[in-house]
Amino acid sequence: MLWKIEAPRGSARGRRLAVVGSLFLVSDIGYSFLLAALATILLQRGVALETVGLINLLGTIYFARFLVGPLVDRFGHYRRWLISTQVVLVLAFCTLSVLDPVGDLPTVLAVVTVLLVVSAVHDTALGGLSVRLLPPAERGTGNGVQAAAAVASIFIGGGGALLLYAYAGWTVTTLVVASVFTVPLAVLARFTEPVPPQDAVRGRGAGWRDLLAVLRVPRTALWALAVIPCFVVGIFVVNAVQTAMLLAAGWSVDRIAFVQYTLAVVAGMATGVGTGVAISRWGRRRTVVVIGVGIVVAVAAHLPLAGGDGGPLAAIAVVLATAVYCAQATWIYTVCMDLSRGSAAATDFTVQTSVSGFVRMVTTGPALVLAGQIGYPWLITGALGLALAGAVVTAAWARTHTVP
Repeated sequence: MLWKIEAPRGSARGRRLAVVGSLFLVSDIGYSFLLAALATILLQRGVALETVGLINLLGTIYFARFLVGPLVDRFGHYRRWLISTQVVLVLAFCTLSVLDPVGDLPTVLAVVTVLLVVSAVHDTALGGLSVRLLPPAERGTGNGVQAAAAVASIFIGGGGALLLYAYAGWTVTTLVVASVFTVPLAVLARFTEPVPPQDAVRGRGAGWRDLLAVLRVPRTALWALAVIPCFVVGIFVVNAVQTAMLLAAGWSVDRIAFVQYTLAVVAGMATGVGTGVAISRWGRRRTVVVIGVGIVVAVAAHLPLAGGDGGPLAAIAVVLATAVYCAQATWIYTVCMDLSRGSAAATDFTVQTSVSGFVRMVTTGPALVLAGQIGYPWLITGALGLALAGAVVTAAWARTHTVP
């Protein structure tokens, strides 16, 4: 066994999943706090929309996290990176707690920038650790747990932080968010990370010139640069305009928050875990066909909402979209692990998974603009075509995928 987790009880598999779940519980807190919680708070307190829009550009720091992959792979154990970055993140949120988000806005943005940079390093190290920690037979289940924890992470940093802010204010909210990081820190304190045999000398890890080496393999390049974008773009278009369509259909903000941040979150967590179990039991090829069909159904379910129908089907569509997105993410992350080299785990895994984040970033703005020009029904119809094409392309590619 390359990895040993020291714990008094439970199977080795259960302990590995516990490590992955606890670490991914904080994986997206920094980014979701910026885009969901902080942006909403600033708008509520009168900060101009244009200013908040510029602030959101800071999110590009997080999507460029693959650039630090060679640094993480080359120096030190992943455990050290994770502990160090989590301590800094706790300090960053504690610093925010003594600031006023509007009155001290320049300082707040400086701290948030540090928070995003450190989050990028943290999540890159986490990806590398997950690749090495999970054997191929456990990657489906492990990524299901990861997807569920990541959804919970987004809720904590976004909707959860907003709800707490409404009742307890800024200081309590930032301190409570900071306290969540004590969960993975406690797990890491009991976790021993031996150096794998192939990486006995850490300096032989990935270098800067090796940053995109994983894409020099034609099949992996096809996967990362063509299959992933094709697979995710349809559901990303829907997610980009979902809230706007709900508002246009007469939904209140409270109702939107309840469905998106409560019902959908629970469904996403359940689907992520379920998909992971299905991958481990039935394999990558069969599972992706079901996921592809689910995505097509979820996109099609938004057609009545696009036409202005805000009835019960709209709520079902919202929940279904989150559920299939988590299933899709579980499957994509599993395949990305399969295609990552053990000697450059953080670099290879993050390069591949960053493609999905980049597609989301470049899809959101144009989808909103296009919706204003051609209307929601035509946009969702186009997204349905993209989802169908993505399902077919991905299923065809998966037929020749072999697990290392």
